[in-house]
Amino acid sequence: MARAVLVLAAELRADGTDSARSNPLNFEARGLAGGRSKWLTFQTPNSILFFPMPVETASRHEQDLAFVQRVLVADAAAASELRTRYQGKLVGVLRARGANQTEAEDLVADLWTDCFAPRGNRQTLLTKYQGRCALESWLLTVATNRLVDLKRRQSFRVEVPPSPDSPDDFFDRRAQPEKPTSEKPLLNLLREAIQRAFAKQDEDAILMLKLVHLHQLTQREIARMWGWHESKVSRTLEVTRQSVAKIILVELKKVDPWLELRWDDFVELCAGSSEIF
Repeated sequence: MARAVLVLAAELRADGTDSARSNPLNFEARGLAGGRSKWLTFQTPNSILFFPMPVETASRHEQDLAFVQRVLVADAAAASELRTRYQGKLVGVLRARGANQTEAEDLVADLWTDCFAPRGNRQTLLTKYQGRCALESWLLTVATNRLVDLKRRQSFRVEVPPSPDSPDDFFDRRAQPEKPTSEKPLLNLLREAIQRAFAKQDEDAILMLKLVHLHQLTQREIARMWGWHESKVSRTLEVTRQSVAKIILVELKKVDPWLELRWDDFVELCAGSSEIF
């Protein structure tokens, strides 16, 4: 699921760039010479969300991966550089995304603990980094996931002021035990927002997005399949991209009103989630 989330977020950019134009394919290569094949007739609003993604065989961020390997072999200079390079960025972004100063600093401190001296028998957090996204994006996604989890746990707490009338009031009114939280609150949040956004789109438009971004068909090929002018296909894709992006941000706010995210933040979080989960 994380890979599907990644491709949707990465391709549905605000500028509407059509990545398929640079990689045109002909009908014969896709088995479409005689009309739509069976997989083209399977039109459900969310089917694009679950289409398998190819696995990257080589790291796109080899320098970051090599740097992490230095940290993992206890290179003191690399470990110091890691904290120096990202401490301020992590705290600043968490503050921008809804944490107060104390929360941001505590979350980052816990993150460094899990990177260098994890509790119990757990592996260091950095072993999960595989180089499929920038190290900065990965660290920010880990930190944001923990922020979402923290804020949701806080929402179950009840502040009870001391009563001058009865010393027993506190015990009578104390909050119920905290509900268990998901191990992947951020991933679930992103996925559900995407699902709701796509469920509100026209099925033909969603299928076009699927063909362009997952199957890499050109807009010209899609226009021939639908019997439309190419400009109409382009407008449909652009309007749908913009609609999906807008609805996703609205849906995120509905679930976690305190969370402050821009579209670029959402794209970055999707990229980082592909590594974490």
